[in-house]
Amino acid sequence: MRLAGSLALAGRDLVAARGRATISAAGIGLGVTVLVIIVGLGLGAQDAILKGVVRRLPVDTIEVVPRTVDLGLFSVGTGSLFGAPVLNAETLARLQAMAGVGAAYPKLEVKLPMGARGGARVFGRDLYTDLFMTALPTELVVPEVGPEFADLPGVVPVVVSDQLLEVYNGSVAPALGTPRLGTQTLKGFEFELVFGRSLMLGSRGAKHTGVERGRIVGVSRFAMRFGITVPLETARRLLATYGDADGGAETYASILVAARTPAAVPQITAAVRAMGLAVDETAARTSDILTALTLLASLVGLLVLALAAMNIAHSFFASLSERRRELAVLRAVGARKVDLVLIVLAQAALLGACGGLFGVAAAHLGAAGIDWAATRWLPDFPFKPESFFAIPGWLDAVGVVAAIAAAVLGAGWPAVRAATTSLAKALAEV
Repeated sequence: MRLAGSLALAGRDLVAARGRATISAAGIGLGVTVLVIIVGLGLGAQDAILKGVVRRLPVDTIEVVPRTVDLGLFSVGTGSLFGAPVLNAETLARLQAMAGVGAAYPKLEVKLPMGARGGARVFGRDLYTDLFMTALPTELVVPEVGPEFADLPGVVPVVVSDQLLEVYNGSVAPALGTPRLGTQTLKGFEFELVFGRSLMLGSRGAKHTGVERGRIVGVSRFAMRFGITVPLETARRLLATYGDADGGAETYASILVAARTPAAVPQITAAVRAMGLAVDETAARTSDILTALTLLASLVGLLVLALAAMNIAHSFFASLSERRRELAVLRAVGARKVDLVLIVLAQAALLGACGGLFGVAAAHLGAAGIDWAATRWLPDFPFKPESFFAIPGWLDAVGVVAAIAAAVLGAGWPAVRAATTSLAKALAEV
């Protein structure tokens, strides 16, 4: 019996028992809907968090940080405890000389009490806030923001992250009743940088106080998430002018290492760890946690599919018991046991495909409904995504394949039982 004939018989049987088939397909569809929605929500959350909150560096770049010991509530650097190297000019030179490294860029933390004051022309009144500052080499940032990011007399060029802009627009602006800002609106914005005192730190860490004019020159992915970033030479000038440091060797908060090719990143990472340093793996760990949570939650959808497969097994046992006469006649006229198994499994596959397609469609409708409800009723908040779901084509395909697999597995044992029943016994019951 050819495959076309098996499919024709399977389709005819499904139509004849459409009530039972509809219930079985609905169970399969429900499992697929739950599975696709959960995985889609996990992928959407991963995309939103990794792109909006925990920024991934380019694939050819790693961030080298001092090795620390995690004590639960806080971490302690091991450099002073166990003689691990600190991030200074010597370490920077060693990293730049590593095989496979294209460039290394130090990130300097500007440890000065400071704040920002101004904004009357934009906000209607002057505002003040404490600030945190880091510094980066101009050659790293200029390709993003242009030549304005350079140590200039009379002005402190500043870049910010779009995360800071998102937090301001999502939380600060509504709370203060101030206008929201865009990237282009922000560029060229000038304000006063107050050095030597702040609300939180007072004057600790400063030997002088003073005011400099700051100007936002752009937005950079390398900028401090919730602070400002200035050119390295500008930071050194500010520290020399206002800081109370004793003039010791300059140390860095981290060093960005750009590989010549992405393929060189693993060997560079291994060499960095061999030096006694660490690589910032916040994004990778966050991704792993979200993936694990998504897989764990997906067990709910798989459990529903398993229950649907058991229901299909029960349904097929009952159906094949009722069709003993038909199966016996088919055996008597020359149908092989494998042909009977194929007919039953083809019927199950058609049932699973219908349920899978229905489940995928229901998942897309459900995701669209949730997004619509969130847009309508949830207030704006920082990093609010346009959609909470990411349902790529491969996930739709996985849903349909899982539905077919569940249906075929559920029908497998009844099919084998029906095909291996003694022909003499089946004919005697006819």
